[in-house]
Amino acid sequence: MRAFWSRTGSFLNYRDVDIGVTKTWSYDEGKVYGAKYFMNNFDRLVKVKTAVDPTNFFRNEQSIPPLK
Repeated sequence: MRAFWSRTGSFLNYRDVDIGVTKTWSYDEGKVYGAKYFMNNFDRLVKVKTAVDPTNFFRNEQSIPPLK
């Protein structure tokens, strides 16, 4: 077997420098990269984030944004 490396994803809890840093945490900004990383699960994750953390208390620059 040979080693396999793919640039199509990222590790959980690892900051991806390609995404960058934002302080706005808007759904529209998050959708761009969220759809790439989480594929069809992004909208479901946004709904869960909105239900569990509607004020976005638990956030970082690259977290799933809640709906407002």
